[in-house]
Amino acid sequence: MTAEAQQLGRIALRGGALTAAAQAIKIGIQFVSVVVLARMLAPEDFGLVASVGPIIAFVGLFQNLGLQQAVIQRPEISRQQLNQVFWISALAGLICTIVIAALSPAVSAFYADGRMTGITLAAATPLLLGSLAALPLALMNRNLQFGQLAINDVATALAGLGAAVAAAYAGLGYWSLVIGPAAGAVVTLAGAWLATRWKPGRPSIKVEREILSFGANLTGFNLVNFFSRNLDNILIGKFSGPVELGYYDRAYKLLLFPLQNINQPLSRLMVPLLSRIQDDKPRFRELYLRTNWLLAFITVPGIAALTIAAEPVVSILFGERWLGVAPIFAWLGIAGLMQPVSSTTGWIFICQGKTGTMFRWGVYSALTTALSFAAGLKWGAVGVAAAYAISGYALRLPVLAVMIGRTGPVTALDFLMVQGLLIIAAAMTWLAYDHLPAALIAQSNIVAAITAAALSYAVALAFMVAVPQSRRALVATWKTIARNIR
Repeated sequence: MTAEAQQLGRIALRGGALTAAAQAIKIGIQFVSVVVLARMLAPEDFGLVASVGPIIAFVGLFQNLGLQQAVIQRPEISRQQLNQVFWISALAGLICTIVIAALSPAVSAFYADGRMTGITLAAATPLLLGSLAALPLALMNRNLQFGQLAINDVATALAGLGAAVAAAYAGLGYWSLVIGPAAGAVVTLAGAWLATRWKPGRPSIKVEREILSFGANLTGFNLVNFFSRNLDNILIGKFSGPVELGYYDRAYKLLLFPLQNINQPLSRLMVPLLSRIQDDKPRFRELYLRTNWLLAFITVPGIAALTIAAEPVVSILFGERWLGVAPIFAWLGIAGLMQPVSSTTGWIFICQGKTGTMFRWGVYSALTTALSFAAGLKWGAVGVAAAYAISGYALRLPVLAVMIGRTGPVTALDFLMVQGLLIIAAAMTWLAYDHLPAALIAQSNIVAAITAAALSYAVALAFMVAVPQSRRALVATWKTIARNIR
C-alpha cells in the first residue's frame, strides 16, 4: 500500500471516529430533548409545529440547489466559482424564505388556526440561515475538517436544546419549538464562518453550466425521493385510517429511520474522500467496497435479527398492545436488508459527477415505489410494507446494479456481491432460528432477541470470512485500525 493510500486510510479512520462520536452525542441530545420538552410542553404545542414540518421540508429541498455537493465533488474550484455558488445559494435561501412567508396565510387558513401564520414564518428562518452557511460548511467538508464539523454539530445541537428548554421554561409554549432550531442555525452559521474565514466577493449569480447542471440534477433526485418517501404515509392515512398509520409509523421509525443516523454522517465523510480520488478508478473502487463491506457487516445482521425476532422486539419496546406493528416491522426489515448498501450508491453518482444518472434513477425508483404502495394498499399497512419490500428486490435492486455498473468504477457484480452475501446470510439465519429449540427462545422476549442477534452476526461473520473479497476488506480494515492504535 502506498504512503498516500495509508494517509487516506488514516484520514478516513480518524474522520469516521470523529463523525461517529459527534453523531452519538447528537442522538443523545435529541433523546434528552424529546424527554425534557415533552414534560414541559403540551401535546398541542408539538402538533402545531409539526403541522408545518412537511411544508418547510419540501421548500427546503431547493435551499441551495445541490451546489453544496458540487463544491465538495469538483477536483478543482476557483475562488470566483465559490463566490458565485455562495450568492446563488443565498438567493435560493432568500427565495425559499419568501415563498414560505407568502404561504403562511394559506397555511393558517388551511388549519383554521391564526397561530399558524407566525409559526410558519418563524420556522422558515433556519432556511435562510442555512443557505448562508452552505458554502462554508461545504468548504470544511471539502478540506476534510471533520473535527471542526463534529464540534459544530455538537454545538448546534446543544444550542438548539438550550434555547428550546429556556424558552419553554419562560412559558413561551410552542414558540420554544421554533426558537430551538433557529438558535441552532445561528450557531451553525457562526461556527462555519469562523472556521473557514471565507469572505464573499461582489454579488454574482452567474454559475458555470456544468456546476448548475450538477446541482439541478441532485435537487431533482431529492425532490422525487421526497415524494416517494412520504406517499406511503399519505395513502395509509387516507385509505386505512389513523390506527394503521400509527402502526406503520412506529415500525418505520423503529427500523428504517435510524439508518439515516448512519448513512447521513457517513456520506459527509465519504463524499469528499471519494471525490479526491475520483479519477483513480482502482483506488475509488477499493475504498468504496471496503467501506461497504464494513457497513454491511455492521448493519445488515442487526436488521436481520430485528426482523427475525419482530414480535419479541416490538413487545420489549412498545408493549403487547402494539403487536400489530410486528408484521409491518418484519416486511420493512426485509426491505431494510438492502437499504444500507443501496443508500451509498449516491456516493458513486455524486463523486463521479453523474447526477443526471442519479436523477433518472430517482425518477424510476420513485415511480416503482409509488406503484408498489398503490398495489399493496388493498391489504392495509402490512400490504404496503410487503409490496415495498418485494418490489425493491424485483424491480429496483437489479436496475440499480446495472446503472452502477454503467457509471463505474464499481461493477454491477461488485455491488450485488456486497448486497447478496449478507442477504443470503440473513436468510440462513432465519432458517437456523426457526429450528432452534422452542425452550430456548420461548424463555423471554429479551432472550429471543439476544439469541437472534448473536446468531445473525455469527452467520454473517462466517460468510464474510469464507468469501475472499469480504475477507480482504475485513483484514484491511483491521490493519488500518491497528496501525493507528500504535
